[in-house]
Amino acid sequence: MPSLPMSTERCKVLIKDVPEKAYSIVFISGILNLFTAKQVRAELEPLLSAERVRVVVDIEELATIDSSGIGALVNFILAIRKHEDARVVFTTPRQVVLHIFEVTKLKSFFTIIEDYAEAEAYFA
Repeated sequence: MPSLPMSTERCKVLIKDVPEKAYSIVFISGILNLFTAKQVRAELEPLLSAERVRVVVDIEELATIDSSGIGALVNFILAIRKHEDARVVFTTPRQVVLHIFEVTKLKSFFTIIEDYAEAEAYFA
């Protein structure tokens, strides 16, 4: 059985600023694991320098996540919480990712929203 390549190409991060709504959307897709977590952390770091930190992390296209990926997301949330009045929410993940959040008892650590309107209300 051939092994899968251990590449950062398996996880994509796209950051979209929404200035009229005063928040950013981070789209994370693919596989967030030991091999991609460092890249994701590096791509999220510039968001921490914003004057007012409001972030929607869209993980609907995240195929799977391991402990390193969870660590990257948890560290991002902890770094955001150092900013006064900062907020971060996550879109509803796929069932496999949600199950991992439940098994690790981190589901309640992440603020999970149903849609962007709910995020805007949370940010208000």
